[in-house]
Amino acid sequence: MSDFEKGKFVKVGNDIGVIVSLENENNTPEGHLGIWYGELTDEGTPKYRTVPKEYCFLVQKTEIYH
Repeated sequence: MSDFEKGKFVKVGNDIGVIVSLENENNTPEGHLGIWYGELTDEGTPKYRTVPKEYCFLVQKTEIYH
């Protein structure tokens, strides 16, 4: 079983994103993850990018604020 799960934060290069799709879901290719970086289409629909798993590193520490 993989440590990658939907909703977890990952670092890809210098960017932080959230896993929104696992491999073989929603047209996400095998060996890839769907990562949302906070981008939206012009219509306001969230858009995500597929990224090879080997470029994704789980973020170990997060902070909450109100």
